[in-house]
Amino acid sequence: MGGVTPLGALPSSIAAEPFRASERLDPYWDGVWQYGSHAQWLSREHADRMAAAGIAVRMPPHLRRSPSVAADRVRSDWKEKLDLLGVLSSWRTVTAEQAAAFAGVSPSSASHLRTIGDLFALDLIDTGHVSVPVATSAASRGALYRPSASTAFHTLIEPEMTYPEWVSVTGGTRFLTGGQYDRHNVLTAELALRLAEFVDIGTVLGERQAHVNTLAYTACGLPAPPGRSQQTADAVVVRPDGLRIAVETTASVGATGFSRKAESWARTLARRPLQESGLVVLFVITDRTNAGAGSRHSLGSTVRKAVSRAVRLNPGVMSNRTAERMFVVDWREWFPARHLASDDFLTMRAERPSGVHGEWETVDMLNALDVPTPAALPDRLAVMRNASGLRGTPAQFRARRRPVLHDIPLHRAGFPTVPAIEADHRTGVARDDVSRARGSAGAILPPSRLRF
Repeated sequence: MGGVTPLGALPSSIAAEPFRASERLDPYWDGVWQYGSHAQWLSREHADRMAAAGIAVRMPPHLRRSPSVAADRVRSDWKEKLDLLGVLSSWRTVTAEQAAAFAGVSPSSASHLRTIGDLFALDLIDTGHVSVPVATSAASRGALYRPSASTAFHTLIEPEMTYPEWVSVTGGTRFLTGGQYDRHNVLTAELALRLAEFVDIGTVLGERQAHVNTLAYTACGLPAPPGRSQQTADAVVVRPDGLRIAVETTASVGATGFSRKAESWARTLARRPLQESGLVVLFVITDRTNAGAGSRHSLGSTVRKAVSRAVRLNPGVMSNRTAERMFVVDWREWFPARHLASDDFLTMRAERPSGVHGEWETVDMLNALDVPTPAALPDRLAVMRNASGLRGTPAQFRARRRPVLHDIPLHRAGFPTVPAIEADHRTGVARDDVSRARGSAGAILPPSRLRF
């Protein structure tokens, strides 16, 4: 490990607090997961049942809104509601500060708290805390959010959405409800936010965009293999040249579970060459902070043994060695203490079993000399352009030009694509160029509600 720098001293892609990592809770080092991996959760339906039973439920003011009032406000703060639902769709469980960082808003702003209150009252989200059921104040650093296990999204929100809005929230897939793996999801979200803030990457995507069939096949223009695969990474980091780094956050390994996962990734990589799929996988070890050195070494050793075995069983070919595409790093190697980052993090330095006789060697994953650019991958930069239209993408990556989706529902409804209009013969400016205002009215645009 090289030098160590406070997060607050690193060049940041975020202009101001409170979105920066140096201002957020450190979910690994701040002791929030000292006693378990699951938060305590409360839904609006759960709170109603407890209140009916005479059990006092202490909730902050912004969570006390009645469902009827919230129902009248479904379209109020519409953008803020969709932003938060998009974050939860991609990352499943996030802290209040992480949710605000993804959306680029203040976690204590009036509109953000109204949004939280409305979504909670409508049974769209659950609120949680690592030590008590709900936060004791509106700005509690320990507050967590996840999608509620209800049908509220499909009955209240989905019918009101345009097609581009629906895609921006769900990525074109089913909106998942309920939560799982609280510590695991929060650490994955934090890693994604830190990479987006400090590291030279193209974009980062959540679990819903990380299915192996998407990464290895359909995103490359190939049909998915037969059978139904459940294999999904926890996140995807996209290098500026289009390389996809599938991230697997690993806190524990079962007797055979992790070995099967490693072997499944190795088989996929052996079948789909790097130059054609642009896909590699990184296992991030996130052992507990209170685990002894022996336990940490044991977990790291188990992960490395399983990956080594997987590449021996699925070696690939000389031009596509699986051992060169499977990486391992320990969270502590990148973040050795609270709000500190090592130089290794900035280059995404990790180990892979690609040395002589399968020995482990250290490489920089952002270096195209160590991990080549997938030049044969069709339209390998499209993922960054398309990801800018997803609300689960960190805010700084959403400022780019977003994909145009309105043609899709037009085609589905049987309408032809609107042809481009020729340039005005007097000015030379194309009449469909919406980037310039002309005359007293300017260009015709959708109403502000339909723009995000």
